[in-house]
Amino acid sequence: MYRLIRAAWPYLAMPLSAMIAAVAFRTLLVPNEMIAGGIFGIALLVNRLTGLPAGALTLLLNIPVFALGLREFGTKFIVLTGLFLGAFSILMDLTDLPVLTDDRLLAAVFGGVLSGIGYGMALRAGGSSGGLDVIGKALHKRMGIDVGEALMVLNGLIIGAAGLVFGPEAAMYTLISMFASSRTLDGLLTTRAKRTALIVTDRPEEVAERILQELHRGVTFLEGEGAFTHARKRILLCVVTRYEVAQLKEIVLEVDPQAFMTISETSEVVGRFHPFALSLPFRRR
Repeated sequence: MYRLIRAAWPYLAMPLSAMIAAVAFRTLLVPNEMIAGGIFGIALLVNRLTGLPAGALTLLLNIPVFALGLREFGTKFIVLTGLFLGAFSILMDLTDLPVLTDDRLLAAVFGGVLSGIGYGMALRAGGSSGGLDVIGKALHKRMGIDVGEALMVLNGLIIGAAGLVFGPEAAMYTLISMFASSRTLDGLLTTRAKRTALIVTDRPEEVAERILQELHRGVTFLEGEGAFTHARKRILLCVVTRYEVAQLKEIVLEVDPQAFMTISETSEVVGRFHPFALSLPFRRR
């Protein structure tokens, strides 16, 4: 049953994420003359100038993107992205939702957060919201072009056009909503972020034993050699949560005040990692 639910979840998550994003635009952003980046932003501009439905335009403009994505990323990715875009387009064109506020700042912040949640769910489920994200990934894969820089330029052009169509204030509020959306998206995609510590000490066994017994975290020994002295040392590699960093530093410095330690952020850990794992017998891995 668990495997069945896990396999079905991405296909259920895409319409749900589309609904959240559509609510953000229908109730907060679009009524306050804010748009989005990417192809949906282009569709909203065309909608304002011609009256054509924004949802249908989004689907139409994404057809070449689908073809590119199918070639580069496979059928499952395109099916999931298609589910998102289909549900999003229908909800944008055929639903009538109340406007929640006419305060542009509130609409920009909360609309950005809500749309970021929708986009983040779509990406975590294995699909995307379509549009320029797919084009950016393909350009990076094929030509090595930096995705962030390419999207920044393209979205900058779209926001500039929005300033001409809706006015400069609308463009500025759109930037606020896009910032809130991107920060929310980043937060959703890095919920599994951990901290990786590299510890150089003259007392590696004692430090490792304390980490195992007090933090209940696995420790890996790496073999290292000083470039100047050529002295060989064991280097400890350990992954902890951000809440355990202070305790880890305390343990290391109590055992060896002269220890050298670096701590860096790790965006995701794959494999068994549980904050309440039972202590394992000390052994070299």
